Amino acid sequence: MKVSTVMSTYNGRRYLPEMLDSIRKQTREIDEVLIYDDKSSDETVSYIDKYIAEHKLVKWKLKVNKTNLGWERNFFQGLKKATGDVIFLCDQDDIWHEERIEKMTRAFEENDDIWLLASGFHAFTETGGEMIYQQSVKTESQGIVSKVTFDKHYYKILRPGCTMAFRKDLLPMFEENWEKGTPHDVVLWVVAALLDKLFLYDQTFIEYRRHANNASRSIKYNYLYTVNEIVRTIRINQWYLKSEYYKPEKRKLIESLNIWCDLRNKLLTEKKFFAWLKLFKYREFYFTQRQYLVDGYYFVEQFKDKNTVGREH
Repeated sequence: MKVSTVMSTYNGRRYLPEMLDSIRKQTREIDEVLIYDDKSSDETVSYIDKYIAEHKLVKWKLKVNKTNLGWERNFFQGLKKATGDVIFLCDQDDIWHEERIEKMTRAFEENDDIWLLASGFHAFTETGGEMIYQQSVKTESQGIVSKVTFDKHYYKILRPGCTMAFRKDLLPMFEENWEKGTPHDVVLWVVAALLDKLFLYDQTFIEYRRHANNASRSIKYNYLYTVNEIVRTIRINQWYLKSEYYKPEKRKLIESLNIWCDLRNKLLTEKKFFAWLKLFKYREFYFTQRQYLVDGYYFVEQFKDKNTVGREH
């Protein structure tokens, strides 16, 4: 089984020594390492070039974008070029445990039903960034590798992309459902969940670095992320209902979730307050009940912004 790793870099020189060492020192050698740099302005590119040359890493390739594409598009282009049977996602600032590739690849080899496999992680911070903790994931069994339970919250990604590896069979469906501005890992997670091909490896394989750049969140950012989540959920659901993988027993749940998404869209983008009242009936689809109240808060904030703009003109 051929293994590829796709890594996205941008101005990450200070983190690269630990990250690159942890990739190179895996107990199972990686067959293809593709590094896509998004036109860094620091020493990222020169350091990677030197690292590859010094260690004679003939299976490692570096591509530098002519223009800055943004991390979502940068990852997208890298994933499309990967040729491995299994593709591992890699950020520039984490640290892999040395057995990550070996153990996760073996899981793919032993179970053809696994199309996406996510592991546990340990978050750490050096600069005072906001910490993140693992959310629990419901699985169908208690094994070390087990299928993630398909339920009404399947749209919610519960592990970051850096913990994931996926079978290349998932790639065409990912390309069909990805759109600019959408995180690659979310699309992979949701599609795999709909296909009943999503699994969890209940072991920590990643030291997940958190810092100010990746941890800061504003109200505006969270609002836009929420709207993106609504739109992409409807889009992927519609794709699934027309796909060859569709299972009739899932239709009722998916259609109800689409109603929930449509009402949230009316509330948050069309500013229809009645939608918030109707959402009460569908509040079971919120991952937490608090999010129902947060949607109301976003409506108020967007409504205030709209009125403020109107007065300024």
